[in-house]
Amino acid sequence: MRGVISMKNEKNVELISPIGETCAKVDLKKAMIPICDEKLSPFASYVGDMHKLNKPKKNTTKVEADFLLEKGHIGDIEKAILFTINRLVFATSLQITFYLKKSGYDIESKTVARKLTRLKEKSFVRQIEFVSENSISSYKAYYLGYHGTGLLRALDVKTYSQGYVSEIKTFKIKSILASNQLLTQVMNNDLQFEVSKVIVNDNIRGCIVRPQSILKFKDKDFLVEVVRKTPDWKEKLSQKLSRYNTVIENYENLNVKFKTKPILIIQGESYEHMFEIMNLYEENIYQNIDVIFTFDRILLYQLENAFFVIDQKTPKKGIFSFLFKARKNN
Repeated sequence: MRGVISMKNEKNVELISPIGETCAKVDLKKAMIPICDEKLSPFASYVGDMHKLNKPKKNTTKVEADFLLEKGHIGDIEKAILFTINRLVFATSLQITFYLKKSGYDIESKTVARKLTRLKEKSFVRQIEFVSENSISSYKAYYLGYHGTGLLRALDVKTYSQGYVSEIKTFKIKSILASNQLLTQVMNNDLQFEVSKVIVNDNIRGCIVRPQSILKFKDKDFLVEVVRKTPDWKEKLSQKLSRYNTVIENYENLNVKFKTKPILIIQGESYEHMFEIMNLYEENIYQNIDVIFTFDRILLYQLENAFFVIDQKTPKKGIFSFLFKARKNN
């Protein structure tokens, strides 16, 4: 792939991605060389973004749910789907399929989709549809419904209640879905993870973050921060990076235990958005953070080339001058 070479960071320590490979170093002078198509991710933030709940045709009573369980209509595969959704918090049918396959299930996406439809109609899961000013999304997201939550609790599984999902900001749900896209692509037997968990040291001011996910791969720890291009994304990300700087500085004294200093993965919406994020990161000094960058769609199509670091030999200023110059020359 042109414009990208292997690298070591300023401390001469290789940054290893969650797939166990040395990250790629971006030559910013060649930043506009396409890596993959420029189509936006379905998890990108769009104008007028909102989500709505698709309700079942009728409510399923507890007696009816007990009957379905007693007769085996909610079997092992259905329970595995509920376990998966609970772990991912929000998930698409494709993400559930990836997760189950990597967990050892021999199952096809059409089977998962069919069972999700039935689970939704029986109130074991709830379905979300995304709407913007100009379109309705072609995919749906799922989270635990009333009976799904009740079943897992009956099985002594801790559940992660989502409260009033209609009131959650749409970009926050999409951020979790984007993070789950990364998670389900890189997961293997050596990977442990948690989704949407607060990391904090109550004794240190500003020592708190809530990454979309925490990945533990062998002896490496990663915090995944997903950035959606909302109107105030730059200000919000700057604030978060300052907090990450404090959290990572104090990684040995947090409510979450890490074997080693965590590496921050920042995931943008698109290739160009990733470079905007790099530019913002380079404008500030974060002494305690090692950062790997990625973006949504490359995780599905070029996972082996999906993780990047900034070439520190390139001047911090002028990223966009390279971008615009490249466009002008084209």
